[in-house]
Amino acid sequence: MKIRTRLLLFLLPTLVSSIALVSALLAINWYKEIVEGFRTRLKSAVVSTAAMRPTEDQMEQIRDQLQVNRLYFVPVHSPDIETIPKKLHITPIYTGKEGTKVITGYAPMFDPNGYVMGLMAADIHVSLIDKKFHESLFLILFCAGFTILIVVITLFLIANKISRPVQKLNNSALAIAAGHYGESVQVSGPKEIAELANTLNTMSECLHENINRLKENSLVRERMYGEYESAMLLQHMMLQKNIDECRSDAVAVKSITFFSESPRGLLLDFPKLENPDLFQIHLAEAEEEGFEGMYQLLTQYKLSKGTLGDAHTSLLFDRTTSTLQVKGPHLPYFWSLDDKKFLEPNQGHLKVDSGDYIFFFNQGLTRFLKGQNGISDLLAKVLKVFASDGLETTTAMLQKELAFGTKRIHLKEDIHLLCFQILNP
Repeated sequence: MKIRTRLLLFLLPTLVSSIALVSALLAINWYKEIVEGFRTRLKSAVVSTAAMRPTEDQMEQIRDQLQVNRLYFVPVHSPDIETIPKKLHITPIYTGKEGTKVITGYAPMFDPNGYVMGLMAADIHVSLIDKKFHESLFLILFCAGFTILIVVITLFLIANKISRPVQKLNNSALAIAAGHYGESVQVSGPKEIAELANTLNTMSECLHENINRLKENSLVRERMYGEYESAMLLQHMMLQKNIDECRSDAVAVKSITFFSESPRGLLLDFPKLENPDLFQIHLAEAEEEGFEGMYQLLTQYKLSKGTLGDAHTSLLFDRTTSTLQVKGPHLPYFWSLDDKKFLEPNQGHLKVDSGDYIFFFNQGLTRFLKGQNGISDLLAKVLKVFASDGLETTTAMLQKELAFGTKRIHLKEDIHLLCFQILNP
């Protein structure tokens, strides 16, 4: 049920009942006043006429002036003197000879000696009283009806003034629910409704701002997620795919990788050489983080036809002499299986035996383990125990050690550790 209907149903019966009660009380009181007025008119008629002792013509004029139905003289006989009233007397309403209801007033008339010689009487028909009351009642009913009409119109206007802003606010709320954020509604009405409208406008503006912020965050997150996925795909092509496609019987290779939220590309390549006794490894790290840094690294490497000069590390393994030739900014670690210690290259050359290990790593691992000493300590800790068990076991233990460390420290950069083992020098 609408608020306008509720307001009308609640207030209208109360006001109409109040007006009807007031009208009824007014009608009763007015009827009494009318009757009392006619009684007063009878008194005036008989008293003034009795004092004047008028003639018949004069009595006609007095009757017309006082608006009584009948004005007449009643002679008194001697036996009736004792029963005649000595002062003014007004009868109650009674039924006359003609069947009409009448009120009669009597006033005694005295002779010069002070004796009652008769009564001056005046009659007023009750129909005159009823006519006067009906006129008054019509006026009361007209005023009551007009008042009720004014009340109904006023209530309707007040209800509309309240219900229209509420309906407007309801429509605005539905519009917000439908997704039309940021739209403001202007309503005029009581202070509470205006405050409600301002609150609704504030809510709409806040929702609009929050939705836009969520959309922007979603777009940024989607863009970042897309770039991250692309970077991971490119990293796989530059590293793991080349490892999987390596079919050399000179070395075995395994990789250990832990990705961070800001990946930095690492490129591993095994260039094909004309001499089958030579096996070459190229390793280069991107200068910038993210997809752009990886793409720039891969593009420059391809444009330079497999060489980036001083920007990448190169290792050449000669199977005929069992020697390694290393050059570049980031030299790997070499572990001797027989001697159980790290080997140091002499002017970039190193002689190796079957089973020896080679470890390449990126700058992220260096920073994670706080320098070269941290890397050598970790490798030595595992290799002294598990190096003789082969590359698979050694790589698995190294990965467990690094995984344990990453659980305690949040990764800010990617970690790449490439493990090689000499198979057939």
